Amino acid sequence: MNSKLSRRQFGQLAIAGTVVSGLSYLTNKALAQTPSLNNIVGITSGSIITTDKAVIPEVNTTELDSTAPNNLSTDIKPVGLVLQSLTTGNSQVLANSTPLAEPGEILNISGFTSLSDGTLVVATTPVTISRKLATPTRITFLGTPIKTLTVSGLKQNQQLGSLLGTNDGRLIGLVGKKNGTPPILLVDINLQTGEISSINKIKFPNDERVSNLAECPDGKLYTSLVGFDGDTTLVQLDSNQKKPIRLAQLKVDGKEWNNGLQSLVCSATGQLLALGAMRYETPNAVYSVDKNSGNMTRLKDFEVTQITVARG
Repeated sequence: MNSKLSRRQFGQLAIAGTVVSGLSYLTNKALAQTPSLNNIVGITSGSIITTDKAVIPEVNTTELDSTAPNNLSTDIKPVGLVLQSLTTGNSQVLANSTPLAEPGEILNISGFTSLSDGTLVVATTPVTISRKLATPTRITFLGTPIKTLTVSGLKQNQQLGSLLGTNDGRLIGLVGKKNGTPPILLVDINLQTGEISSINKIKFPNDERVSNLAECPDGKLYTSLVGFDGDTTLVQLDSNQKKPIRLAQLKVDGKEWNNGLQSLVCSATGQLLALGAMRYETPNAVYSVDKNSGNMTRLKDFEVTQITVARG
């Protein structure tokens, strides 16, 4: 079946002078019975090694390695963000004349989402390997042109993660310590300045990690709480409640999920989808999540760092 892009969709896929082919809006016969996966896009990072033939992404880790084997004659750029379609497997390296990571920095992807207008946004928190102070979290809008803002309002030991483009056009996220530990704050992010501000008084527990934000078409917000041993609980966030509403403990094939989640998103049909892997297992995979029971069903392997639902 042929799939056509509208002019608006084409413009959204034109990134850094190239078109991201097949990252969304394309279907796959193997997934024809799982329509909720059609618009899932993943992101990861790696060094961009430029050769005479091609640009090759190294995408096996969320950290950037700016070194290459001595026997390769290459020009290595210090940043690479790689988008990949779940349904087609097609990937696209995003490069920019202004590097997203400075020399001597390791780039950690801490959040990834799609705004209501279809723009993809990624949060990166550089970690320095030199004596200089690490720079704050940055948010990068993967449009044309690519735009990066430094997030303001963070303390030195904090980072912004778990981005979410809301149905009403806002950008929100979770702020916590750089090691992922509490206290955790739910914040609004100014799309023009990158400044954060607290948006409600929900009190998260101090003995569990909080990660991932998802909003379904009905406006309900979800996140996950992770215990000391990796046990993961699906919760709902309600502005009228001071504490998260615990829904169910996540499990696969009757076994307790033990490793937190890389991402939690909600499809256009209201189906919660999670990205992750059990402890000591690889690769990451996309799972459907039953909101009532917490049962997770493996749908497809997807070796990326974060996922989002492409909109447009």
